[in-house]
Amino acid sequence: MASLPQLKKSPPTGWQQHGLCRAIDSDVFFPPPWFEHKPDREAREARAKRICARCPVRLPCLDWALATREPFGVWGGRSESERRRILGGKLKAS
Repeated sequence: MASLPQLKKSPPTGWQQHGLCRAIDSDVFFPPPWFEHKPDREAREARAKRICARCPVRLPCLDWALATREPFGVWGGRSESERRRILGGKLKAS
């Protein structure tokens, strides 16, 4: 039986306790479990990004989402598709 690869040290998460998102319903940051029309998604993401823009831990949050390849939601002021473009080198992170 092959052994499992050892994971690198996890990125720090202490910043999470300082996120403005902690006081906001997570529905703002994550898509619903049903189909979301594009105008609804854009409005939800814009609201989340406005919150993130004021957040004191926006950059550590984005760094964590990129490092862990977080596939869902708005993290650090960036949407799922924006983070994919950052990881692909097609968009700046900051």
